[in-house]
Amino acid sequence: MKLSRLCETAGFLRVLYFVQLALKIIFIVVPIILMIATVVNFFKVVVSGKADDMKKVVTTSLKRIVIAIVVFLIPSIIEYTFSFLVDMDFSPLSVCFNNATMENIKYYEKLEPVEMIIQTLENNPTENNVERAYKAVEGAISYAKEDTIIGYYTRISEAEIKAKENTLKIECKAKNGIYENGFCTVIELEPNKPPEPENNGGGSYNGDTSYDPVENPGGTIQVNTLGDNFTVINTRVKVLDYVSIIQKRGVFQSSNIKKYTDMCLGFADTHSWGLYTGNTSYTADDGANYTGASNFASYINDSKQDVLSKVYNEISNGRPAILQVNGNSKGTSRHFVTVVGFNSRVTSPSTITERDLLIIDSYDGRLERMDQNGSRFMTSGKDCHKDYSGYRMHYLKK
Repeated sequence: MKLSRLCETAGFLRVLYFVQLALKIIFIVVPIILMIATVVNFFKVVVSGKADDMKKVVTTSLKRIVIAIVVFLIPSIIEYTFSFLVDMDFSPLSVCFNNATMENIKYYEKLEPVEMIIQTLENNPTENNVERAYKAVEGAISYAKEDTIIGYYTRISEAEIKAKENTLKIECKAKNGIYENGFCTVIELEPNKPPEPENNGGGSYNGDTSYDPVENPGGTIQVNTLGDNFTVINTRVKVLDYVSIIQKRGVFQSSNIKKYTDMCLGFADTHSWGLYTGNTSYTADDGANYTGASNFASYINDSKQDVLSKVYNEISNGRPAILQVNGNSKGTSRHFVTVVGFNSRVTSPSTITERDLLIIDSYDGRLERMDQNGSRFMTSGKDCHKDYSGYRMHYLKK
């Protein structure tokens, strides 16, 4: 418990109060005893009439007087020291010193039930404990000081944030979602129906299309996220399932960053082609060898919105797109990611922004929203190198 909080506890203040009381008694009684002893010694010397004894008594008495003065002044010295510490920003010490009064002890005793409820909330931040804490503080408004009530509400507000986050985590886990940076992504795709078999004399459909390149039937599907919706490509493999597969297989750059340096586009190609065809058997070396790259064409334009419109159309037609984004925080190097969806509030290519995109990052193979802090952003090749062109995306030729 912090010192400032401890200084508002009745039990601690009671101990401090009795310590101060005992010290005050000592500071008064000791000087009196010393003065009485000095007077008695002088009286004895005067009665005895011995001159030598008088010198000893005077010396001893002077020492006693000095000690008595010092002891008497100790409370003032302590008070001055606390004042100096307050100026040095040691105010909690002053709070303890000043709060140790019987009036404050009774005041904080009355508030102890409220304090216990708030401490329970801080130790176990839940929605129910938040409600209990608010009710307890409301009941104390009639007798509690304004600064006390404000302090309580501040502590409850801080705990309430944690309680809501805990609730979100529990709800996210129950939905088999991924909770990260305040967001829970729950992807629930409907089962994809395989395309009707075409018999052109080249054999018949046998129902096993896991790794066979096929024409994508097109179309999109809604992805439910906690507090938001995304429209994603309706591919042969569910996006979340595919992300889980490439994580397990290490099909991303950072699985061996030294070996796969500067091969981000190859991994983005592999991710896009794997999603489109339903091929989940790719390895990291397939990414490094640019598997699927020949199936994509480049689209470059100096207009960011023009490139985003092209991405929108690809996703709307059930095809993943590859986008050029920043490779460092300044955007002076380039990187490539696979775009798999966009925020469902976007209804036309003219209104989409880069912050609406849902991507698989070729660097770590993770599903990310581009509106999260620290996520990717689009960058022009002209910002990266004098020989590069503008904003770039890659799309499927078919």
